Amino acid sequence: MVCAPVLSVKNRGKVTAVGVGTAGIKIVSLLSRKSLLIDRYLYVSCDGGDFSTVEEKDTLLIDSPVDQKLTPSMVRGLALGSCSRMGEALAGSDVVFVVAGLGGATGSGLAPLVASVAQGSGATTLGVAVMPFGFEKKLKFYAGVSLRRLRAVSKGVIVIDNDTLMRSSPEDSTLPNLCDSANKAAVKALGSLLSKASEGSTPVGLNKLLGTVLQDGYALLGVSSNEGADRTEDALAGAVVSLGNLAKAKEASRAIVSMDGDSSLSAREVGLAVDRLGPMMDNQDIDVEYGVDYRGTAQLQVSLLASGFRSTKYDDYDPLAQVLGDHVLDDEMDASLPEGLEALQSCD
Repeated sequence: MVCAPVLSVKNRGKVTAVGVGTAGIKIVSLLSRKSLLIDRYLYVSCDGGDFSTVEEKDTLLIDSPVDQKLTPSMVRGLALGSCSRMGEALAGSDVVFVVAGLGGATGSGLAPLVASVAQGSGATTLGVAVMPFGFEKKLKFYAGVSLRRLRAVSKGVIVIDNDTLMRSSPEDSTLPNLCDSANKAAVKALGSLLSKASEGSTPVGLNKLLGTVLQDGYALLGVSSNEGADRTEDALAGAVVSLGNLAKAKEASRAIVSMDGDSSLSAREVGLAVDRLGPMMDNQDIDVEYGVDYRGTAQLQVSLLASGFRSTKYDDYDPLAQVLGDHVLDDEMDASLPEGLEALQSCD
């Protein structure tokens, strides 16, 4: 019998962020060091080493008693005995963000399961899915399947493309440095969308964020930075291009332009970004919200969150779904166990 691990629960909050797997935990642990509209943080993984970067952590380790390469379905099978404890930890949350890098076994396997538990607890659940780099071709299928399942069990999903984040890294970056830079860019973008009101910012606010993400279709997050003379125009254009590489920009129905700069960022520049977004996306009817943080640097970062996309390049990551369309083989998430293990049982 494999016993479900114990999860300590402290200081229940109204808004909870759950980091799942290596990338999700790194991103959420970095977010926890900022002043955001998040009350508490949880961390779930199959690798205890992922928790080393977490300072004040509530952790749940999905451990495998056998030494075997795991698939997403195996990870879910191992985690089934912990679902009740996940639900206990998330009870009382009004909003839950489930953050994960998709493509690997842990993130792909656990993110939809954690989101399903959060949704079942009564919370408004939003997934934040970081998709693999373009050169990680072996990860695309798992990422595509997991994204489809995450969207099915969440109220909305924010999709971030690692190739978009990679543009902020030097060309000679090593792979660990590249991943670290991408994670930090994701943290900066998400932090700008979830920042609290202060003297140095005009925040987006949770209601506007939810109103944008909780739309039909995909919600995509693009990021671009510039510090030249035309930094606002160039950074906005870069963010729009990054979304255009993922979907047809003109399909977006709602958007948030979040600008992170210093005190030199003028009201005229903010207005320019809001006014120019519609023409850049070839959609004059797009509903645009904005947020500004003046606590950054002269290098302006524009984080563009847009929603309402009917299709994206990620649809090709899951060719089976393309063939079957609305017909599914099984409307439940598959789960299995490594060979030789009996079904998980709770120790309660």
